[in-house]
Order: sequence, then C-alpha cells, then structure tokens
Amino acid sequence: MMKQFSALLLAGLFCLSATQVSADTAPEPEVCTPKIAIDKAGVVAQMIYDMTKNNPDKAEELRDRMNQLQEENPADSSFDACQAYQRLIDALDHDVEAAKAGA
Repeated sequence: MMKQFSALLLAGLFCLSATQVSADTAPEPEVCTPKIAIDKAGVVAQMIYDMTKNNPDKAEELRDRMNQLQEENPADSSFDACQAYQRLIDALDHDVEAAKAGA
C-alpha cells in the first residue's frame, strides 16, 4: 500500500512540475499599451517612407495593399491596435522580402 501511495505521490509531483515547466515556457501575450502602439505605428510609418521615397506609383500600390489588408478583417474587434500594427509590419516585411527576392 505504501509503495502504491509513493508511486502516486511521485507521479502527481511529476505532473505538477511538468505543468509548471510548460506554463513557464508558454509565451506571455503582449499587453498593448499606448506607448507600444505608438512605437509600432512609428515602425509602420518608417517602413512606408523607406519603401515609397520619391515613388508615387509605389505609394499608390502600397496604399491599395493597406486597404486590402483592412478589408480582409474590417473592424475586427479581436485585433487591438498593437496587433493591427503588427499585421501591417508583417505584411510590409513580406513585401520587402519578396521585392529583394525578385531583384
């Protein structure tokens, strides 16, 4: 009886420690503060500026791309401002990488 209890106790402790390890390694969701949102907006603005310098055609193309992204999930309340800016950053990064690959 004591061996069974010890085995159950060890198994329980192992499960608790495994749960704690997985909880410790799970990424924390980012809290969207006004400062983080403003910082991400600045990144988007700089990326747009860098991509469209003295190129009105590229600026128009990029504006259409941004509108397309917005139309994919219009007023989707599941996105906060930080997530929305991060979506734009990711899309712009993808466009930059695609342009580099095509060059």
